[in-house]
Amino acid sequence: MFEGKYGQPRLGAILFSDFVKDTYLPWARVNKRTWRNDEDIAAVLISAFKGKALREINPLDIERFKLDRRKSITERGTARSASSVNSELSILSGIFRLAVNCEQAGSNPRSRVKLFKVDNQTFRYLTWDEETALLLVLDNPTLKAADQIHKAILKVWSEERARLRDAILIAIGTGLRRSEQLRLKPLHCDFASGVIQVTLSKTYRNRKVPMSTDVRAILRRLCVGKDRAAYLFANPQTGKPYKDFKTGFSRACADAGIEGLSWKDLRATFATRLGEAGYNAFEIAALLGHSDIKTTQRYVRVEPRIHEAVNATMSSNRRLKLA
Repeated sequence: MFEGKYGQPRLGAILFSDFVKDTYLPWARVNKRTWRNDEDIAAVLISAFKGKALREINPLDIERFKLDRRKSITERGTARSASSVNSELSILSGIFRLAVNCEQAGSNPRSRVKLFKVDNQTFRYLTWDEETALLLVLDNPTLKAADQIHKAILKVWSEERARLRDAILIAIGTGLRRSEQLRLKPLHCDFASGVIQVTLSKTYRNRKVPMSTDVRAILRRLCVGKDRAAYLFANPQTGKPYKDFKTGFSRACADAGIEGLSWKDLRATFATRLGEAGYNAFEIAALLGHSDIKTTQRYVRVEPRIHEAVNATMSSNRRLKLA
C-alpha cells in the first residue's frame, strides 16, 4: 500500500514544473494581483526542482534550496537578502497548498522548513531636506556634457522628470500603494468631496483618502482632457499605464545624493509625518488601508507623544509637591 500498488495511486506523481505551468500560474493570474511576481519566482523554482515530481520534493531539498539562494548573488552584484528568499519560499508553499487542495499532492513539505528571521522594522523615510533636494533635481534636470547638444533628449528627460515629480508628491501626500497609484483614473478623483476613491486595493477594501491642496492641484491638472477611464500615469508613447517608477526614481535619488530610499519609503514618509503631527495609529491605519494595526506600527517611525507622556509624569509629581 505504501508503494501505491493497492488502493488509490500515490499522490504527487505529476512533475513540479508541469503543475506550476499548467495549474498554479493560470490560477495565480486569476486570483492574485501579484501574479507577475509569481511568474518570476516560479521560473526560479522550476529551475531549482527541475525533473522532480511533487512527491519527490522533501524538506531537505527545500532547506538546500533555501541556503543556496541565500548565498547567491543578484544580477546587481549584491548578496541576496533573506526577505527575498522568504518570498520565494512563500510562493513555493502556495504552490504545494494548491496542489494539496487539487488532490495532486499529499502534503506541503515547505511547511516544515522555517523562514529566515528578518527585521521588518525598517527606519527609512524621506526627510524634509531630502525632499527639497529631490524636487530641486526634478525641477532642473541636466544631462551629461556629451549629451547637451541633443535638445530633443533634454526635452524628453524634462518631461519624464516632471511626471515623476507629480507621482512622488502624490505618493508623499496620500500614502497610496504604488499599485494603487498606478491604477489611478479621473473617475477615482472626487474633487467635489476632495477625496480619492481607492478601489481594488491590496486588502480588497475600498477606502477614501482626502486630497491635500497640493495633491488636489496636481490631480486636477493630470485629469484635464483625459477620459474618465484613462490612467493618469500612462506612458505617453504606448498609452499603457506604467508598471513601476523604479528606474527614474533611482536615478533622481542618485542625482540628489539620496541613498537607501525606495518607492515604498514614500508611503512610510506619509505615515511618519502623520505621526509627527500627532495622529494616532488607528487614524493612520484608516488612511493607509491597513486591517491590522500592527502593520501600521511598522510604518510609523516617530511617536512624539511618548516624550510628552514621560514629561507628564514629572509634571504630576511637581503638582503633588506644590499641593
